[in-house]
Amino acid sequence: MQKRLKSLLPLLMVLASFTGFGQKNTTRLHGQAKSFKNDVSNILIINLNSKKSTITDALGMFTIEVKLKDTLRFTAVQYKTKEISITDSILLENPLIVNLVENVINLNEVTVTPYNLTGKIDLDIERLAIKPMITSSSLGLPNANIDVMTQSERLLLEADRGKYVYYYGIAMVINTHKLMNKISGRTKSFEEMVARDGNMEIEKEIIAKFSKRTISENFDIPETNIDGFLTYCMSQQDFQTLSQAANSMELWEYLKAKSLEFKKSDLLKE
Repeated sequence: MQKRLKSLLPLLMVLASFTGFGQKNTTRLHGQAKSFKNDVSNILIINLNSKKSTITDALGMFTIEVKLKDTLRFTAVQYKTKEISITDSILLENPLIVNLVENVINLNEVTVTPYNLTGKIDLDIERLAIKPMITSSSLGLPNANIDVMTQSERLLLEADRGKYVYYYGIAMVINTHKLMNKISGRTKSFEEMVARDGNMEIEKEIIAKFSKRTISENFDIPETNIDGFLTYCMSQQDFQTLSQAANSMELWEYLKAKSLEFKKSDLLKE
C-alpha cells in the first residue's frame, strides 16, 4: 500500500499544481449570446470577480478574460439577468453559448404627481436631481460605438462569416457553412435583401425631403408612378455615389434629369 502511494505521489503533485495554475491564470473566453426573439447586440457582460466587462456585437459574439471559478453576469433590459460560474468544462468547451430568456415586465398602474417645477431649466434640473445617463459609450466599453445592424445584415453576416479556407500549419480546413450558403444562393438572397433595405431607406429620405406630391407636380409624373420613378433612379450606376455625397439641390437636379429619361421610357406606360 505504501509503495502504491509513493508511486502516485508525483502524479498527485502534478495535478495539484495544474489546478492551482488554472485558478490563478486567466484565459480569453469566446462566446455567443442567443435568443429566439430579441436582438442580442449590446448585452452587457461583467466578470464579477475581475470587474472587467464587455458587450456583445451584432450577432451576440463576445470575448472576455476569465479564470476558473469566476462568475459572469449577463444583463440587458429585454432579458432576465443571467449568471454563469466558470468551470473546467466551460474552459474546455470554449466557445461558450449563452441562451438568454426574454424579460416580460408587467407594469402596475401608477399616478404621477407634479414636481414643484418653476419652468426654469437650470433650477428644475437641480430639483429633480437627474443623474447623467450611463451608456455603453460613456463607460468606454468595447463595441459601444458600433452601428446597429438590420436583420438582413445580420443574416448576411452569419451566412458569409469567415474565410472559405483556414490553414492550421499544414492542415487545411474548409468553411463548409460559408461554401454551402454561396452554392445554394442563400448568401446572394441575403445580399439582395440588404440592397432592398438600403434602397428603401434612401427612398424614405428622398420622400421626406421633397414629398411625392412635390416630385409629381414638378416633374409631371403621376403620383401613383413616383415609387417606380424612384426605383428607376436607384437602379442607375451613378445614383449610389450621388445619394451619399449630394446635398438637397444636387439630388433635386439629378431627379429632374432622370425624370426626362423616365418619361421617355416604357416604364411610365406600365
